[in-house]
Amino acid sequence: MSDFPALPYPWQQELWQGFVQQFSDSRLPHALMLSGSPGLGKRHLATAMAQYVLCQRPVSESACGNCKSCELNRAGTHPDFIQVAPEEPGKAIKVGDVRALTEAQNKTAQQSGYKVVTLMPAEAMNSNAANALLKTLEEPAADTLLILVTDSPSGVLPTIRSRCQLRTMAIPPHEQSLHWLTPLVSGSGHSAAELLALSRGAPLAARDLLQGDALDQRERWASDLCQLTLGQTDTLSVAASWQKGDGRAAVDWFSAWLHDLACWQVGAECARFADIDAGLNATLKAISPNLLHRFQEKLLHSKKLLASGANPNVQLLLEELLMDWGVLLRARG
Repeated sequence: MSDFPALPYPWQQELWQGFVQQFSDSRLPHALMLSGSPGLGKRHLATAMAQYVLCQRPVSESACGNCKSCELNRAGTHPDFIQVAPEEPGKAIKVGDVRALTEAQNKTAQQSGYKVVTLMPAEAMNSNAANALLKTLEEPAADTLLILVTDSPSGVLPTIRSRCQLRTMAIPPHEQSLHWLTPLVSGSGHSAAELLALSRGAPLAARDLLQGDALDQRERWASDLCQLTLGQTDTLSVAASWQKGDGRAAVDWFSAWLHDLACWQVGAECARFADIDAGLNATLKAISPNLLHRFQEKLLHSKKLLASGANPNVQLLLEELLMDWGVLLRARG
């Protein structure tokens, strides 16, 4: 592991200290669920929790980094640390994966301590996998901690959620995020405030915008959507363009764009709509808020479908969403 021992980010300190206190008091639950928006470091925090619990000599509220258990964790070979995830991003977590973790956690810990399982993203479990996990939660093994990580807790069975202690991670205070992000983006040509606005306040998502062509891609999506809105291009062309890049990320971006549009319609300041031309301004202002809300609900459903591991046809999904956008525009006013 390149980041070892993993330490919580500044905005995770309250959550972390509560977790450490639970461990110190021998009050750890058998299952935790970490939830919150993407880009807040939930997976990182789950890893830090696992390293801390498995460490034989934790110090200063972190894993020591030197004991045999830490050495195994650093090498990624700890026998009591089980990580469950889809075989590929966007795929489902299958029942065989959950059965394997159940079998592993029922064995005696090889390092004579806890066994820790991380499962992420929890919403990617298919129905059979979710039902298998539910049985495991109903009969938890001793000295075992299961950490579920999810961007969408509503996409996880309520019966699973109810058997986990939920830890919801909120968007950090703006000043705290600015303080953390500013030195990381120095010299990039982009301000921390600009990147945070584009990432809806999620610090890690803001940092990652500087990787590759993420910012250019967002500009292309915005240009495509504006042209489509003004009738200067067609649905199939835009859907094909978005699918060639990262169709799933395009759906996430579209959802955030619609949220900003709804806020802008009611008078909130929004940088992305500050300098649009008069024709686009009039077209977007004329959209019915009720229709916009219904369309956003459909888009959120599409996001859940993509995250569920159901493996929908992304090209067809994009085409349907963009066609519905055209219908919404024609129905405005």
